[in-house]
Amino acid sequence: MPNMVPDQLSEVELLKLFAEFQWNQIGEALDCPPHLLASEDGERLYASVIQFEEHFGSDNSIAQYQEGDEVHGRGHVKFHAKHFVEGWTLFDKKPIPEDALANIRTHADLEAHGGTWISMVNAMVARVANNTRLKTFSPAGLAEKEVATAPEKPAGITQHERVQQTGEVPAFYAADRLTPIEARDTSPIHYGIELENDMNGAGLLYFARYAAMMNRAERIFLRDRLDRPVSQPLIHFLSTARRRSFMFANAQETDGVAIHVRAAAVDLDEPPRRGDPLRTEVLRLQFDFELYRESDGVLMARSIALKSLSIPNRYTQLLAEARRLAERLRAK
Repeated sequence: MPNMVPDQLSEVELLKLFAEFQWNQIGEALDCPPHLLASEDGERLYASVIQFEEHFGSDNSIAQYQEGDEVHGRGHVKFHAKHFVEGWTLFDKKPIPEDALANIRTHADLEAHGGTWISMVNAMVARVANNTRLKTFSPAGLAEKEVATAPEKPAGITQHERVQQTGEVPAFYAADRLTPIEARDTSPIHYGIELENDMNGAGLLYFARYAAMMNRAERIFLRDRLDRPVSQPLIHFLSTARRRSFMFANAQETDGVAIHVRAAAVDLDEPPRRGDPLRTEVLRLQFDFELYRESDGVLMARSIALKSLSIPNRYTQLLAEARRLAERLRAK
């Protein structure tokens, strides 16, 4: 139950678990407990997440994971340029064979896998003065360790550099498959950082909380920014099918975040996807996010998320509301 939100596994809690899993893998690769990792000069190092991508199956979402489910993960990590780590983890309700990752050598292989997976890129960083200045370091002893290294620059790092330069996140769909959802208010949505909720043990704004901020912003967008609001009970049944996120900057606990949101419906003319016979997927929505630090306007993150609006069939009124929303979008 602590890892749940209503009707599904919590995306934010899942990201925390995966980050810890990858953090422990980094420590194992370096034969050092993660909390003792340091630079050659003795600076305490943290594996800051700068990019992650979630994929919950070809025609599914995180809602497939319900209370009481037993889940399994298997992953590996590779170092790049001494300061960065790329890892990916397969995730399933059934045990994952030891050789499941043997044929996954690139991000393209991961895309072709089709099941549930998360990829993640870490930068090994230390705080210099405060959260607005983080510097990368090589972990002490890395040169002497026989760690797996990426022969080429990992896709996650290449994409991170490109997004930072252009501001454009690689899309899940071509524009002709998207129907924009017009908002009457396009001003940024404010989020005030809270020490107890948003900061981690290193005193940094935790990467999983970026996803929480975006989820909150999409609820506000749908509930408060449209000519005809989407009800809060219906919004509860949005569940993440895919997310691709890039983080560029951190923030102090006294700061705030300005979140810009755009949204579109995907493949409105396609028939509903098959899935759980007890649920109906009425819509798939794609959200595009830009997060800026309010104190100085620095871009903190860019992300796109694909959400499934999948309603249990017993909720007939919510199904009717979802279908009305789909018809309004088709009419445009």
